[in-house]
Amino acid sequence: MNNSNSNITKQIPYTYRNLPVPGGGFVTGFSFHKNAKDILYARTDIGGVYRYDFANDTWVSLMDHVTNLNLSESYPLAIALDPKNEDSLYIACGDHKTGTLCISYDRGNHFIYRSIPCPVHGNSPGRGTGDRLMLDPNNSRVIYFASQTRGLLRSMDEGMTWEFLTVCEDKEKEQNEYDLTCLFIDSRRTSTITSGMNNNNTNNNSNTNETALSTTLIVSTSGVVNRTNDLTRGHCLYISTDCGNTFHKLAQPAHIASSNRISGLVAQRMDYDGTYLYVTMAASGEPNYSFFSNYSCDSGSSFDGRLLRYQMGDDGKILDYVDITPDTGRKQNEYGLSGISSNRDIPGLLLCTTICRKDSDIIFLSKDYGSSWEEILCGTAIGNIDFNVPYMKPEYNGNASIIHWMSDIKINPYDMNHAVFNTGTGIFMTDNLLDSSPTWYPSCRGLEETVHLNIYSPPSGDVKLIDILGDLGGFAFTDLDTPPENTFADEQRNRYITCMNADYPDCNPNIVVATPRGNWTGKTIGGLILSKDQCKTFKRLSHPYGLSSYIDTLLDRIKLPNINSGWCAISSDSSSLLWTIADGNRLPLTGAVLTCDEGDTWEKVLIYNTKNNLIQDSNTQLKIMADRVNPSIFYGFGENSRIYVSRDYGKTFYEHEVPSCFPIHNLGSLDGSHHVEIRVESGKEGVIWIALNYNGLWKLVYHADTNTFKYHKITKEGESVFAQGMGLGKDTKVKTLYICGEIEGIYGFYRSFNEGNTWERINTTNQMYGDVKCIIGDPRVFGRFYIATGSRGVLYGEEIVYHN
Repeated sequence: MNNSNSNITKQIPYTYRNLPVPGGGFVTGFSFHKNAKDILYARTDIGGVYRYDFANDTWVSLMDHVTNLNLSESYPLAIALDPKNEDSLYIACGDHKTGTLCISYDRGNHFIYRSIPCPVHGNSPGRGTGDRLMLDPNNSRVIYFASQTRGLLRSMDEGMTWEFLTVCEDKEKEQNEYDLTCLFIDSRRTSTITSGMNNNNTNNNSNTNETALSTTLIVSTSGVVNRTNDLTRGHCLYISTDCGNTFHKLAQPAHIASSNRISGLVAQRMDYDGTYLYVTMAASGEPNYSFFSNYSCDSGSSFDGRLLRYQMGDDGKILDYVDITPDTGRKQNEYGLSGISSNRDIPGLLLCTTICRKDSDIIFLSKDYGSSWEEILCGTAIGNIDFNVPYMKPEYNGNASIIHWMSDIKINPYDMNHAVFNTGTGIFMTDNLLDSSPTWYPSCRGLEETVHLNIYSPPSGDVKLIDILGDLGGFAFTDLDTPPENTFADEQRNRYITCMNADYPDCNPNIVVATPRGNWTGKTIGGLILSKDQCKTFKRLSHPYGLSSYIDTLLDRIKLPNINSGWCAISSDSSSLLWTIADGNRLPLTGAVLTCDEGDTWEKVLIYNTKNNLIQDSNTQLKIMADRVNPSIFYGFGENSRIYVSRDYGKTFYEHEVPSCFPIHNLGSLDGSHHVEIRVESGKEGVIWIALNYNGLWKLVYHADTNTFKYHKITKEGESVFAQGMGLGKDTKVKTLYICGEIEGIYGFYRSFNEGNTWERINTTNQMYGDVKCIIGDPRVFGRFYIATGSRGVLYGEEIVYHN
């Protein structure tokens, strides 16, 4: 970095910490090591894998080295542990196009990588089911992977090469089931087989080897391939007693759907207590967005749950099952069953969970192998929950429990009182499971996997960071190291969810506008909300009905739960408020409206093209931003790098010609769908910064006196900038510019004191944090900047200053 031809002048040591949310996303499953104490891992749908630090009661991310350039490790579908080596960890992950096997021999501190020959993704349908990746308990070099795209895979050499095993009963008449849900291997019997026997072996080497393998395997499928029609799944459970060479159907209940279009049960998870194999099952309910591939909690609907208990014979064979579905007087057809766990120290002890029960999921407990059950947790009515995370409190959630998507539950094999379950909002634990009324609590310290879409650091006020994020709406941080008590909520304290952006005038950042969705319960309605006390309280502005039939249609839609509301901007003197109402994931130009009296009256925004013709095409997009100094000026951004300017407080916009040197991008889409970040610089009139992904960083300067733009490319050819924002400078003339990108072939975070002429790198290879959505500098503290990620929460970085 001291090369005289390099623009990277220094490597500055930085420390990074999360602004704690905590939790917030779907934790899809857990893995305790069965033969070593205090080893627990959690996998998430988009936030990588975490290891639990028992000594410090915190979760440790294992994906901080992951970059924007390859996000596969952000999406783990499965975890496997080696029963013979407590330090080994195996993860199957991918990016929908490829699959990757990540192998660590030091509990996730370092990894080596091998290819899995099929597409994998931890956020695809079926993500909430059980173990898909397993090492043969009798031979740790043998790995099985129950994929969703190519069926059952096996590697005999620890992932170097793979072969495909056919899961069906009659290979002459049936096809291989490619969409599997979970896997079990019985360790009690072994056989010797010859590897390389499958014609689909991915290894071209013709050499064969004899290997000892566990004999009995059980797999579950979605029943999509061998279905008899488009309304009924095929058989789900298959067993092999010859090391996977052949499979036969394992007895299971028949199922006819009574309230949705697909019949058929699918196994969710399996657990073995040394005597019995337990299998939870569920049918896909309504709405069924993903058809046969929807068999877990992915549509938010599941029903007709079953729990089966299979007797395991000494020869590895299973003859039949007993239905031990918990019956505690509930309507059993209204939910599925998913989580199942036993404990070796108390024979007969079982925990089982419902999934997608509308009136809050339930934990059932049995002490007699499932012959009888009691409910130990159900909403706020049964059991105890210490909601130690502010946004999870029932008073912010319609006085209901936030727990949902409880697809997994595990009892600690070394502590019968310690158990853990997952939700769509983080992790919960108990330390007194066997008490008459155990207490559960969020265990989310260190677990940060929320999707942060936009962040803003106000120039004054108590709030240091306004955080706009998916699912949870927004947070206003007054303390960077403490979860904020206040959330984006209505007058009754019901939370809004998934905002797209917020805005405030720099001269008075107490005034904040934002565009949230209404929450899943219908307690809040999406739209435009306004705060006058820096996000402590909000009021929802009226909807601008009557301006056009198209706008009326959009407004009707955003009244529904979890529908995008759009994008907003406020003038630098707070007199004018603009809102482009969303149409799904688009910002249609014909949905742009304006109010100058906090929503008492509204008018349509008029937008003209370069020929001064009024644009009335709803396929044209418009993202609006205010000039930070001149209250009469707003900027508009659209598809194909279209740029507009309003000089009359947002009433009319006129398109400007864009020079051919400026790359073509969609500048008008909602954030989160692409890596383009636009920020209007504070303290200066007419200065706009745009990070154009692989086309680098650009500075646009609008001259109001001539109504013209000048375009400046800041980075060199071949350099990428994914996110950018400014903070307090070393002096009052030039702000510090922070970026996430690739400068001179080196990916990372950088800062510049001269608008990109030279750079200082401010991170290491273990300070990457995955999917970086946006960046902003702190306008009040030199050296501090904030990072909004789609996989590791929101963080702040500060320079490490060494004192002699």
